[in-house]
Amino acid sequence: MDSLQRWLFNIEWLIAGLIGAVVASWWHRDDLTNVRAWVVFLVTGAACAVYLTGMVSNYLAITEPNNVAGVGFLLGAFGGSLMAAIHRAIKAADLWALIRQRFGGNP
Repeated sequence: MDSLQRWLFNIEWLIAGLIGAVVASWWHRDDLTNVRAWVVFLVTGAACAVYLTGMVSNYLAITEPNNVAGVGFLLGAFGGSLMAAIHRAIKAADLWALIRQRFGGNP
């Protein structure tokens, strides 16, 4: 029940983050080739907004509710973009070569 109350309390952050992710998806339309990629982009942006808005707002000493929603919007926009960049970096990295280099083994 506590989790549900927290989600209901942060519904404004969720909506702001979701709108931010939708806006950011316009610039990532070349990367978001199918519906699944687009939905994951939106969900990660909204999740970043829900879970990080309070922390970032406290760190920046932002207390005005409208400004906190703006932080949620920005986190939604940049959260989806950040997760997409991390995914591209992991896809491009040769992790097996890194593991062999670190722990030895056949080249």
